[in-house]
Amino acid sequence: MIIMTKEKKKTGATLVLIAAALLAVGCGAGQYGFAKKYVPLGDEDDFWEQSKAFTYDAVNTDPDDYEDKLIGWFGVVQKVTDKGDGKYEVRMAHRKHQPRHLCSSDSIRSCRVTVHFRSSGSFSALLDLRPEDTAASLDKVQPGTLMRVYGKVRCKENDDEEIVCDYDDMGGVLLDGTYYRQWPVRLFVTTRSASELKR
Repeated sequence: MIIMTKEKKKTGATLVLIAAALLAVGCGAGQYGFAKKYVPLGDEDDFWEQSKAFTYDAVNTDPDDYEDKLIGWFGVVQKVTDKGDGKYEVRMAHRKHQPRHLCSSDSIRSCRVTVHFRSSGSFSALLDLRPEDTAASLDKVQPGTLMRVYGKVRCKENDDEEIVCDYDDMGGVLLDGTYYRQWPVRLFVTTRSASELKR
């Protein structure tokens, strides 16, 4: 039988508290991912693991080749159109994600999700936007918002049994969105800020 002294019990309790604190820090990126690298939300995990960030040019040129693929793209919102029945068509400028986020200090909490400042082109996604993302506020989905959208290319077979895919009014591919995440303009940065922020 092992007998724990008061001192050992105290040390054990301290270690438990330290472990809990470290776990909290590891999971503390929050809704907007304040971390050095991308941290998916709990309900985003499956989409993040199953999707691929196929190159914009490849998908936009031959979308039917990606008809059954789950795509995960970042984009800065250009236009939001209410299509009725809770559906919105969100047009975005595609942005490439930078794996190592920029930070304003040594604190992880100062890090922001970072995307390239140049766009590869436009694309759109049909999404069921959450009520809080359409209500009047600075944090709603609107031009300037960064989004990460998961979805599949919107394609169908025509009368000639050919696969035809849909494009938006700017010539960008149209995705059927299954999940999205968004960052208000003040809560993400682009690589243009690299000279001002730390890596």
